[in-house]
Amino acid sequence: MTTYKEIRGTNIEAVASDPSNPVEGQVWYNTTTNVVKGFINNLGSWATSNNMNTARGFVGSAGTQTAALAFGGSLSRLTVTEAYNGTNWTELNDMNTARLVDQGIGATNTAALAFGGSESGNTPSAKTETWNGTNWTEVNDLGTARYQIGGAGTNTAGLIFGGNFPRKALTEKWNGTNWTEVNDLNTARYGPRGSGTQTAALAFGGNGPGGVTAVTELWNGTNWTEVNDLNHARGELAGSGAGTQTAALAFTGNPFPSNAKKTESWNGTNWTTVGDTNTGRITAGGTGTSTAAVCFGGEAPGGNLATTEEFNAGPATVTFDVS
Repeated sequence: MTTYKEIRGTNIEAVASDPSNPVEGQVWYNTTTNVVKGFINNLGSWATSNNMNTARGFVGSAGTQTAALAFGGSLSRLTVTEAYNGTNWTELNDMNTARLVDQGIGATNTAALAFGGSESGNTPSAKTETWNGTNWTEVNDLGTARYQIGGAGTNTAGLIFGGNFPRKALTEKWNGTNWTEVNDLNTARYGPRGSGTQTAALAFGGNGPGGVTAVTELWNGTNWTEVNDLNHARGELAGSGAGTQTAALAFTGNPFPSNAKKTESWNGTNWTTVGDTNTGRITAGGTGTSTAAVCFGGEAPGGNLATTEEFNAGPATVTFDVS
């Protein structure tokens, strides 16, 4: 059997406390706790957190892992708004219009944008509302009413794309006051998810002309360019809305159950499959970055969910089982 010394050129070091600045691949024996530890690059895993107050699917989302916002949703059409602080959910003031929202826009849970959606049946909405951390205010409508829309950017400089009904490639940008139509996606679809800014965005997944799609496109402020696909084609997925064009996360989605737990990380060139969510779901809310995201709500065969999970990736100290 090959030994650690033969691989690394040194014995496992015995120390009284864990190193303050370990390097990837370093292994040591902690004489205080009597365990062998190592420093690895964790590709990412999900951990369950506290539930939302109101279970729902088709829920709007904005913010970060520790400052997230959930709004609207559920087939019964809700106005309910909740804020997440990384531990608990707190109910806040309602939206003005009850609707299915899907993805929202916003870098924090105190400044967000809700757009489009469905107020009843398959009837699309053009309504837009802004959130200031306390109240929702109705502002100017979308140029084209639609629901199941993807988005990126902030509540004063946003970009939205795709949608239903019928399936659309339309793209509109928001300047804090008005919506302006710009160049279309290459692939018309509803339910894509997005990440990035108004001038450097990423659109991925959704339901295209032939069903669920793996198509990924980059926006440079003027045009969309198709790049490498997701590994798992899917619709009604969630994603890291506060991520970037070169670092994003796609998780959950249809078809159920094969894609309902799948998670993929984007590095600007390729998608890599990482750790599954604990709960399979579709139409979930999701936000954060490619290394620190949160997933909440959604639907499963048993009905609407209130379940919340957090995703974390990056270098980490682990304890080895040497039994």
